[in-house]
Amino acid sequence: MIEVELNLTIAELAGRKHARIDVDSAVNLKQIAAELGFAESHVGILLINKKWASLDSVMRDGDFVQLYPHLEGG
Repeated sequence: MIEVELNLTIAELAGRKHARIDVDSAVNLKQIAAELGFAESHVGILLINKKWASLDSVMRDGDFVQLYPHLEGG
């Protein structure tokens, strides 16, 4: 199982802040986004087990994943 924390507008798009996804093998961001009901293009920052990860990383059973949208500064 992968535990997913959704933040800011991604939480709004998915309609929740937390999710658990059962997996049999490694999955990518596109698969997680599809499972939770939003486009992967909304994700700007990906953390896996509280460490920065590239958006093309794979996630495995037992991972804690945090998703953040593209952030703007000013």
